Amino acid sequence: MQIQILFLVVMSALIAGLMSFAFSVEAANSLNIFPPGSKPYGLSYSENIKNFWRWILPIPAKDNPFNDNTGEKCALDQSNLNSSVFYLAPNGGGHSDRTCSVPAGKGLMSPVMHVECSEFESPGATPAELTDCAKSDQDKTNSLYLKLDDKEYTMNDLSKYRTRTEPFETTWPDKALFGIEKGGNSTIVADGWYIITEPVAKGNHTIYFKSSLLPDPTSGAEGYATDIKYNIIAK
Repeated sequence: MQIQILFLVVMSALIAGLMSFAFSVEAANSLNIFPPGSKPYGLSYSENIKNFWRWILPIPAKDNPFNDNTGEKCALDQSNLNSSVFYLAPNGGGHSDRTCSVPAGKGLMSPVMHVECSEFESPGATPAELTDCAKSDQDKTNSLYLKLDDKEYTMNDLSKYRTRTEPFETTWPDKALFGIEKGGNSTIVADGWYIITEPVAKGNHTIYFKSSLLPDPTSGAEGYATDIKYNIIAK
């Protein structure tokens, strides 16, 4: 009887130890976000956002990850960036379910809700008017939700992540995003809720976010809703 009791005690301790180890490994491998006001990978959130748009805007619309619902093009033009961050594109609205292979050890950056206002879309607009355009658009946001692996973030949790850039220069190709036919250089202002993760561990991860903004009866702008799932394979 004493041997049986001792055996049960040892087995219970072993199981508890294995469960604790499993939980610690899962916690170590889960995705964590850099806090607002920090400098992920040596750059402020605002500077990282500028680099995000400098990556995605030069890609022609037909090949742009923005318009890719499967994730096939998620890595397009990222190998030449020499960046510690791997960018995850938004979409133009609706649902996308993307599978994306990323280098382990890089941070992941994605806009949960976003806008950019440019001289191409508003010819003759001043930097101040572009800033007002971006602000007024994102002021209409009425829902935000993010899930990183098993961690959930509500609109209240994400509210502090809103960032608006100062005006900055970007390069656009011919037949660019947002219906721009003739490319060139354009000043833009970006606004929205962006997240940047700590370096991603090897393995499979899931990023899911959805958000929406209300229509603007004054300008006639329609409402917008996005719903994106990223199946991340880090290797």
